[in-house]
Amino acid sequence: MKDGNLTEDTIQKTEILMNSARRFVFAVILGFGLMWPAASKAQQQDLTGPVTKEEILANDRIYKIYIDRYEPDREAVEYLSAYRDSVQLRVFVGSWCRESRKYIPGLMKTLEVVGSDNIDIQYIAVDHQKKLPKSFLNKFDIKYIPSVLVLKGTTEVGRIEEKPHRLIETDLVQILDAGNEKKE
Repeated sequence: MKDGNLTEDTIQKTEILMNSARRFVFAVILGFGLMWPAASKAQQQDLTGPVTKEEILANDRIYKIYIDRYEPDREAVEYLSAYRDSVQLRVFVGSWCRESRKYIPGLMKTLEVVGSDNIDIQYIAVDHQKKLPKSFLNKFDIKYIPSVLVLKGTTEVGRIEEKPHRLIETDLVQILDAGNEKKE
């Protein structure tokens, strides 16, 4: 160093060092960026066919988080708790589907709170292309995911497709209530 000035050699070494540091930081950021999607999908896999609530929860932790946070509509819970007819729900979900993650935990929580033996629920997981499981999709003419089919015996009395009009449990009550009016 001459009189407080940096030599040409020192400046050149500093530039080389800075460029190396930039490349290293870029490589680290790129590496984490490439690993992030794989790490986030490590827990989650595409489910297909009949599945249990427990399998859905084990496959994607966001369901459990949303279930814990969800507060079902009190009037809907009272109606469903008092509902005496036997009803089957066929719930078509996609482990890849944003709407499934958003709305189905509310249904799960509601049915958990209701705890009725009169409501039989079956979850059917659908692949991303909505082609599997073909037998269920064709039998019930499923076009949208999620879809909640409400059956009395073998007769469909209503369905909720993609997203509810209000809350999923109030839509379910509306379907069941309309089904009862038709009977009378």
